[in-house]
Amino acid sequence: MAGQYEKAITIKQAIDSINLRHYLLPAIQRKFVWSSSQICLLFDSIMRDYPINSFMMWDIRSASIKNDYKFYEFLKEYCQRFNEENPCVATNAGFHDFKAVIDGQQRLTSLYIGLCGTYAYKQPRMWWPSAQDDRILPPRKLYVDLTAPLNSDDELMMKYNFRFLTDKQYADSLTDNKHHWFCLHEIFKYEQHDSPDDILFNVVVPELEKRDLISSEFSRKTLLKLYTKIRTENLIHYFNESSQDIDHVLDVFIRTNSGGTKLEFSDLLMSIAVAHWQGDFRRELDELTKNIYQNNEMGFYIERDWFLKTSLMLIDSDVRFKVKNFTSEEVGKIQQQWSEIKSCIKETFILIRRFGINPQSLISKNAVIPVAYWLYKKQTSGHPLYTTINLLNKNHNERSVISQWFYMVLLKGIFGSQADALLTSIREVMKNSLSDIHFPLEKIIDRYKGSNKDLRFDDEYIESLLNIRYGEGRCRALLHLLFPEMNPTEVFHIDHLHPRNHFSKKYLERLDYVANSPENLSFYESPEHWDTIPNLHLLNHSQNISKQDTSLKQWLSHSSNNYTPSMLLVSDDNIEFSRFPEFYNERRNALKQRLLNRVFLTTKIDSSPSTMDTDEEIFTD
Repeated sequence: MAGQYEKAITIKQAIDSINLRHYLLPAIQRKFVWSSSQICLLFDSIMRDYPINSFMMWDIRSASIKNDYKFYEFLKEYCQRFNEENPCVATNAGFHDFKAVIDGQQRLTSLYIGLCGTYAYKQPRMWWPSAQDDRILPPRKLYVDLTAPLNSDDELMMKYNFRFLTDKQYADSLTDNKHHWFCLHEIFKYEQHDSPDDILFNVVVPELEKRDLISSEFSRKTLLKLYTKIRTENLIHYFNESSQDIDHVLDVFIRTNSGGTKLEFSDLLMSIAVAHWQGDFRRELDELTKNIYQNNEMGFYIERDWFLKTSLMLIDSDVRFKVKNFTSEEVGKIQQQWSEIKSCIKETFILIRRFGINPQSLISKNAVIPVAYWLYKKQTSGHPLYTTINLLNKNHNERSVISQWFYMVLLKGIFGSQADALLTSIREVMKNSLSDIHFPLEKIIDRYKGSNKDLRFDDEYIESLLNIRYGEGRCRALLHLLFPEMNPTEVFHIDHLHPRNHFSKKYLERLDYVANSPENLSFYESPEHWDTIPNLHLLNHSQNISKQDTSLKQWLSHSSNNYTPSMLLVSDDNIEFSRFPEFYNERRNALKQRLLNRVFLTTKIDSSPSTMDTDEEIFTD
């Protein structure tokens, strides 16, 4: 390795280097991801003389590297979901030599935010805003309490009480004597002193006299140690990699960052794509992420690696995350088609949302990729299908077939492993079916018969689906598959037809026909009956508000309600709460028959598919 360990420096010297842009971040680095608690733990570790591990720097002197690769500043004013992107620095051959941080970005960013910046995260019990809002995501500065150490039973096992506070929280704390918060930003406002005596008498004593804490031994030791740890002790130990060979440095990066796991490897490829992109590809992806997340018609939070894989899929390239798939030629194809790719992705997520899938029930983002491919490649009247798929007066049958496939995929969880191979083979089927009138559902079904990606349902699997409980990720997909006639422009809530509070022990004890029958009591109390698909239905917002805890019979009899028992697949005789066992059995059988008509069947599935999709990526040589 062309490098060596350099003389350790102070935290202040590292912060100064960040401010002077002598420390930058290469595009191979992932975004800052540490929580506020992790930052507090880092500062507590420093104060308690714990090691914070060494750092690795890459000495950038090559004019070609400065020209050809992207570098970024450190994030200084972090805001959860809205300001997570590092600003790009326009390096060129004439830019001064600098160090790129290969290992230690999270720690250095945390140190900077704690000592100079702010950290904004969402207030509890508030909805995420569609744009950055300081009322909901107020900026916070890092403080340490000079009053006393934390109790020994602190769940994070911290000794020093570090905490991020808003300006209001700090102002409110001044009216009580419980805490004496010291803002860590203040540590850089003092003059530089190196001897403990000078620090004590010129910094610590005057500060504590102002706070009326001069008699507190803990306050004196804490402030003295904080100043010393930040400004005089050489705590930043780092290895300096001097090689200007990019392949060598990329190898170092992968080995240093946990052996090239999914996140790190996709960001490594991101840097290669950025280097070949005319413009700022990382900003393009970050803006697309924001657009999809903040748009009311979508609302999904999508990471960069998904966009990279989808782009490879749409240009008919190898979808595996391998360096050879991000050549200048491949990246050039993506950039040439980027405007259309972006539009297709957005229209695809609008379509998925209109299927009734929300961010919580989208348990497989990889399942969206084949839909995007079909909409991108399929031509209708001389235009790609994505340009018209969401026009409600057109493509009704097309949407119906795609939604059927999508619900089945979510319910079977076929993207749980070997997603790259599956995407490639599904693309092959669709590519050979572009002349078909509609999405090639039956061809895809045939392609995977008898495999562990078999999309067909057998009787045992269908029975298990009807046992899905309220709140499970697949619950919404199943209900939409069962009731495809739902208006695609409305938002639907999952509701218990017989209200769930009617199944509480206290409520049931008042009913003689339940309380006096152990068999009935057991049936009514079981969540397997009242909290599963046979007692669940999709209601729009106004219907959900009107129903609430109203009994099923009373709600159906209300004049403003458009539902009838037959629409819920039960008879008039079985809507009484006293007939709940009959209601449950009748509706379960009816839902099963409807499901049999909505899916493809087999007598037995040879390979049991996964019931949950983790979108885990499998990397192959």
